[in-house]
Amino acid sequence: MIKLLVVSDVHGDSSSLNLLYLYNQDFDYYLDLGDSCLMPYEIAPFVSVKGNNDYGYNYPPSRIIHTKYGDIYLEHGNHYIDEEYILSKNALIFLSGHTHKRYFYQIDDKHYVANPGSLSRPRDNNYGTYLVITIDENDVNFSFKEFKE
Repeated sequence: MIKLLVVSDVHGDSSSLNLLYLYNQDFDYYLDLGDSCLMPYEIAPFVSVKGNNDYGYNYPPSRIIHTKYGDIYLEHGNHYIDEEYILSKNALIFLSGHTHKRYFYQIDDKHYVANPGSLSRPRDNNYGTYLVITIDENDVNFSFKEFKE
């Protein structure tokens, strides 16, 4: 089994990101979907993609995380995302941020789509949110968590 912790739209709130990591150190992957507005050394061990507010940061626009269970595609989501675009990435899990609203849906038995919401500036909740994903040979599970300092 592998465990992933996914955040997005931190917008410079390094203290919340550091607390989240401090309380969750048993994950295999720490993923940031952009608009961290932080330098790579400030968000480590999270790996990031570039968001529309990440001016001057040298993050890639997208990443693919290869796992033994399938690929995980990451992008910020600055443009219209439709099912054809998602399927073109040929990934088990397609992750994007940008909206500050959490969502999850399944296209078919091999393609999942999720947005963790925003850790520091949610638009759909009173508290920031992040996403926990667990994957094993039989199942993929998604669990949204509220972040309360």
